Amino acid sequence: MSFRKIVLAEIKRQGFTGYSLAKLTKPHVKMRMIQCYMAGTSDLTGERLAVVCKVLGLELKRSRERK
Repeated sequence: MSFRKIVLAEIKRQGFTGYSLAKLTKPHVKMRMIQCYMAGTSDLTGERLAVVCKVLGLELKRSRERK
């Protein structure tokens, strides 16, 4: 499963809308950015993605060592 699918599944599981998630991530992530991410028309990267994951209770970490 891709990371995007994990994030979107968690948004759905917790019952967030783009608006409700944006209220919790403000001012770091704008509502339009979250709505586009949820619609699949854009990506969230770096700090913005980390803020969304923190609100959702998801932890970003490497699962295996690089060779």
